[in-house]
Amino acid sequence: MTDTKATLTVLKQALELEQRGHEFYTQAAERIMDPTGKEMLLSLAGDEVLHQKVIQRQIDALGEGKGWVLPEDIPGVDADLRSPLFPAGKVELDKAIRPDASDLDALLFALKIENDSFDLYAEQAQKATDPNARRLYEFLADAERTHFNLLMANYESLNSKAGWVG
Repeated sequence: MTDTKATLTVLKQALELEQRGHEFYTQAAERIMDPTGKEMLLSLAGDEVLHQKVIQRQIDALGEGKGWVLPEDIPGVDADLRSPLFPAGKVELDKAIRPDASDLDALLFALKIENDSFDLYAEQAQKATDPNARRLYEFLADAERTHFNLLMANYESLNSKAGWVG
């Protein structure tokens, strides 16, 4: 498989993760009664759409032979790519969201989505030889870490019966 084909395969996987994230956050927001929780999930859904657009733009550019062409508004970030979002073996998040799932179940599933996305982006950033490719993957990994931290803060708050923190 050529480098471009392999890269396009990874980007299509990333696009699918972002689409799944958007779908999940939109559906979860419909089930959440708390306005703060609903607003937070809809905001995350919006972020996933933005990530999809950035990834699709890169897929198109590579497919047209233009190489790595990033939008000007993608900031350079100092992403922490080495430390995973979950300590290995500490948390099991293989639950599927059921229609009767609790807010905590929904947050656990969201944490898994963000963790999977982060792992993919961190791995690709570390492998990237093109500076624009690394910048894109670092941007996406940093966004997923931010989402994860927000979700984890809400999980901890709900678990302690304090409610959604937004």
